[in-house]
Amino acid sequence: MTDNGAQRGPRITTFGPITRIAMTATLAGRPIHHVSAYLLGDTLIDSGAPRAAPSLLAWARTRTVRRIVHTHHHEDHTGGDALLVDQLGVAVEAPPRTVPILEAFYRLPLYRRLIWGQPRSVIASPLGGHVEIGGFRFQVIPTPGHSADHVALFQPDERWLFTGDLYIAPRVLYLRPVEDVREEMESLRRLIRLKPRILVCSHSGFIPDGTAALEARLRHWESLAEKVQELARQGLSARRIRRKLVGREGVMRLLSAGNFSKINLIRSLLECRRGGQG
Repeated sequence: MTDNGAQRGPRITTFGPITRIAMTATLAGRPIHHVSAYLLGDTLIDSGAPRAAPSLLAWARTRTVRRIVHTHHHEDHTGGDALLVDQLGVAVEAPPRTVPILEAFYRLPLYRRLIWGQPRSVIASPLGGHVEIGGFRFQVIPTPGHSADHVALFQPDERWLFTGDLYIAPRVLYLRPVEDVREEMESLRRLIRLKPRILVCSHSGFIPDGTAALEARLRHWESLAEKVQELARQGLSARRIRRKLVGREGVMRLLSAGNFSKINLIRSLLECRRGGQG
């Protein structure tokens, strides 16, 4: 892996033929969120946030970029689309459930517009069960939970796995209320069965021993679910369970008016208790 991080614009790293374009969102001049797009051949996997689109475009002009393939619709993954379509004429491909969202992108809540910016709508073509990227054939694997339209991209010969937002970090404590922990844990199990060698994560970059990383990520939520359910059986409320197991809320709960919070994770884990753990 090589690191060509620049003082201006995105930070660039590579792993074999895959290039990571890491971009940072700031608020009041302070970095608060990191997300990456990846280039393989002439194809970007995801395109970052709208506010980072000008720097992504400037970098893309130094390469040959003809297409964007998406893992899901969230604005920090699709925000560069419109500018690259306008300026470079790239084609956009996305999961079938993502296509109509991209073509009529909904107005984001205020905190998301402030941090990432509002995407403009683009025309996209639906992905099938496989996609050719950079001379490699990838399986397109439905992985709902983080969002209903989420997919992962798996190259079975190299055992590369582009996970979008399914992995994010070893310990994930903040959720939006629309996320479904039960579905997401089942998606993690589905990917573990593939035995990936390298994870290519939109937030954590290139992760060696991908299978072990996914297993650790799943174990964290499974262990937390057991503790949540035990405390619920003792009669504790969701808020008391949150305080006991994962501590106080952070600034993102305040900025998002509660939309992005630890209590959402606890509530979703309680739904696992009522509905079973898949």
